[in-house]
Amino acid sequence: MSKRIAGVLILCMWLADLAHLYLHVSIWPAAVLAWGAALLLGPTLDPAARRQCLGLYLGALLLLLLAWSQGARLALADLLLPNVDMVTLFAAVSCLNLATGSLTQNKGTWPGWKGVWSTLLGVNLLGAVINMSVLFVVGDRLARQGRLERRQVIMLSRIYCCAAFWSPFFIAMAVAVTYAPGMIFAHLLPFGVLGSLAAMLITALEVRRLGVDNFEGYPLRVQTLLLPGLLALTVILGRLVWPALSIVGIISLAAPVISVLLMPKHNMTLALRRQVTERFPAMGSQLVLFLGAGLLAAAINGLTQVWSPAPLLAAFHEFGVLEATLTVALILLIAYLGVHPIITISSLSPLLWHLQPDPTLLGMTFLLGWGLATGATPLSGANLALLACYRVRARDLLFWNLGYAGKMLLVCAGLFALYRQLV
Repeated sequence: MSKRIAGVLILCMWLADLAHLYLHVSIWPAAVLAWGAALLLGPTLDPAARRQCLGLYLGALLLLLLAWSQGARLALADLLLPNVDMVTLFAAVSCLNLATGSLTQNKGTWPGWKGVWSTLLGVNLLGAVINMSVLFVVGDRLARQGRLERRQVIMLSRIYCCAAFWSPFFIAMAVAVTYAPGMIFAHLLPFGVLGSLAAMLITALEVRRLGVDNFEGYPLRVQTLLLPGLLALTVILGRLVWPALSIVGIISLAAPVISVLLMPKHNMTLALRRQVTERFPAMGSQLVLFLGAGLLAAAINGLTQVWSPAPLLAAFHEFGVLEATLTVALILLIAYLGVHPIITISSLSPLLWHLQPDPTLLGMTFLLGWGLATGATPLSGANLALLACYRVRARDLLFWNLGYAGKMLLVCAGLFALYRQLV
């Protein structure tokens, strides 16, 4: 019952935040609904997620108490409002599952290099829009007796996650916009696309080494690109009609509307009811985690009011190529310990702001770090889904992606250097 109530609260939160974004009413109703849903869903999380969230909230509380004891001033809005728009976006994006029915109607696979590149492009383009759903849309098509083999696994884990490098529909983009204010998406987009192409090339070369002739890949057809194309067009038109409106605001409205228009009309009412009572509550770990990350960021920001971070950053005088690369490496290393990138990014950003970074370079750093960390480490949500659904061993996934992680760190450094030269 608590999950169903939480689902209704998330639906109401989405409506309340849209009213805030488009009608400029107060954001507080949306925030109260979000935190209410988090309180209901927190006790229902699986043990691993519950431990991670508990550690996050305890850490945030301790830092807040320390900041207040030293004289920091933090308003209630600083604590409870930071990530409400991001949670709304996540709820909106989860509705894209409603429109994926048509994607699973085409049967069969494509062999050889045609299958390799159609899988790489399909996973990246579809994953950029329908997010983690693509793992199951593609994985279920390719699986044999409930299993995926190594070449298919590394494609799904890496290439889906590297869509975070550039996709405006990823939660990672909302994180980057939040923690790198002033970031210019148009300046960042080409470098994110280059990063994704580099990840595809590295993975394709590895697949060639493992053997291509007997590879079976996902068939990329025109109809599979209908949903990504419509959403991308909506974002472009939305920015033209409402220049002041953020990408987060556009997608928060467009994703559910387009999904409802494209969804199969058979049993439509039942599907919509399940979206509210099952799929919305299923995002409980993300909801609790993102709200907690905002609380942690507020705590760290409060500490910087009373304690200068200068000693921590004494070795750095600017945020350039070296600093951006080290930040990506740090996000990656901490992710190997099971810490979600949102926690690392929200913790680092208040410290990095003191270096007065180029907002777009900082945002690119967060996106590349997010995409690399979630794709290469076995404890990310995407890879845990692969482990659970397709009987992949965590140890295998860890070792399969170690070389990829090292090569992509070099790619990230190259992209940062190219950005500094060209922009």
